[in-house]
Amino acid sequence: MAKYFDQFHFSLIERDQPDFLVPPLPREDWLRDKLGTGFTFRHKGTQFHWVPQNLSDELIVGVIERKKTLAQRTPPEDGAQEFEGEIWQGAMVIVDPQHRPDGQKVAVEDVGNVGQAKALLASLVATINLQTTNQYVLFFKPLFRGDSFWKFAEKHGGTLQYVAFKFTVPNMIFSAGGGVKKGLKRIGNDTGAQEIDVRLESDDGVQAKSKSVQEAVDYAEEGNARVTAKAVSGEYWSSTSRKMTVKMQSILNFAEAKAEQVQKWLNQALDRGPDSINPDPVDDDTRAGGD
Repeated sequence: MAKYFDQFHFSLIERDQPDFLVPPLPREDWLRDKLGTGFTFRHKGTQFHWVPQNLSDELIVGVIERKKTLAQRTPPEDGAQEFEGEIWQGAMVIVDPQHRPDGQKVAVEDVGNVGQAKALLASLVATINLQTTNQYVLFFKPLFRGDSFWKFAEKHGGTLQYVAFKFTVPNMIFSAGGGVKKGLKRIGNDTGAQEIDVRLESDDGVQAKSKSVQEAVDYAEEGNARVTAKAVSGEYWSSTSRKMTVKMQSILNFAEAKAEQVQKWLNQALDRGPDSINPDPVDDDTRAGGD
């Protein structure tokens, strides 16, 4: 059975005034602390559960689970009588919490009858951020492949009516971005901003191949910004609709699988390893979505 994992990136922005009674933690330890124990949260009015899974020492693994009551029937020998029964359905989440190149990545299983991956992650993150004593504020952005943007720009002669970025202020020293990243860091430090909107627009057209746009797209591609663009012709492009998705064959019984096999499978779900498959980019509504 195939499983689809949508790819995201976490950014952790340190609060100006964290609770001084709580010892400060590195970003990795903080993520492990917040996701290492189970809790409940609300998603579109329904109670969901975060259930940690003891599958990896390196990665954080959990399941976002919900209970459903469905009409069912008894077996033929019992007369096929109708009754209401409870079932539990869930979506796996895999997090690399390490503060390193290609780190702070998140893979969320897209299970239509549980909920859309991005929406579930948004509700989970919002619940964590409600804790005002947190040392960090947690943000996430979908990962996308930059070559999709460059193909769009090339299709329109390298000139676009506008390119807009919703940046998360940098928290990793390893990421790309050059001068754009330094500028965002300076603005964030100066103003306390956690996210910054930038829109480049011109009636005569914005040059997509300019150094500033290239640096901004490189930085965004690592999961640090959402990008939208519009061609002079009126055609739109969005990084959200070009999200990265990894298709995996499921392991039905993790308890019986070898540890090495499980670790390899988890890393492939994070788009690491030669056996992971990236389908062509699709819009969010291409696969059936849930709540």
